[in-house]
Amino acid sequence: MARALLSRAARRRTRAVAVSGLAAVAVTGALGAACSGPPAAKNPEALPRVEIRYAQAVLKALDKVPGSHLLSVGLGGLSGPRPVWRTRVAADDGTVRLVRVGAIHGELLGVGPPTGQSAADKARVASLVKEVKVLPEDAVDKVKQPDFGQVTDVRLEKGTGGKTVWSITIATVRHGLTHNYQVDAVTSQVVSERTVGTIPPSAPNTAAPGTAGAPSPNRST
Repeated sequence: MARALLSRAARRRTRAVAVSGLAAVAVTGALGAACSGPPAAKNPEALPRVEIRYAQAVLKALDKVPGSHLLSVGLGGLSGPRPVWRTRVAADDGTVRLVRVGAIHGELLGVGPPTGQSAADKARVASLVKEVKVLPEDAVDKVKQPDFGQVTDVRLEKGTGGKTVWSITIATVRHGLTHNYQVDAVTSQVVSERTVGTIPPSAPNTAAPGTAGAPSPNRST
C-alpha cells in the first residue's frame, strides 16, 4: 500500500521524485549528507524494530512539503530507543528541507526550515532533480533479490561516470550484509553494486554477484 501511495504521490507531484539517498556528487552545502558516499552498515539486530518503511517516510515528507522532490532518505538512530527516517526534499528552485519521521510508529518529528544555501547550490540541486526519469521505488525493484532485506538509505546523486543515479543501501537481517547499488535515474540500468560483509559458510550465496566487499565486475561500469 505504501509503495502504491508513493508512486501516485510522486507521479502527481513530479517526474523527478524520490531517497535514497554513493559516489560523491558535485552538489555541496544543501545536499550535505545526501552526497557523502555509502552510508555505514546498519546494525542488523536493530532492524526488526523498524516498522515504518522508507516509502512511508518519503510519502509523509512529500505531503508535508508540497511540490517537493526527494533527494535522500536515510535510517538513523538505530543504536538508540527511537530510530528515525531523515528525508531531504527539494523545491523546484533547489531549496532543501529536512523532514524527520519516527521509524517505529511513523510520527512526524519535525520539518526543518530551508537550509542555508547559496544561489549556486540551489541551481545545482534543481538541475539534479530535473534529470530524473525513474521513480525511487522502481529503482529499488531493480535490485530486489531472494535475500532482500531492509532498505536503509536511498539518495539521488552523481555516480559512476557522472551519471545521475539512485544510490540504494539494503541491509539484510539474516546474514548481516549490506548491499550498495547505483541505479541510473534516467535509464533504470543497474550501473554498480557492492556487498559489504561475509556470508557464513552454511548460508546460500544470495549476495550481489562478485566478491563481497568489492564492486561486482559484471555490473559495474
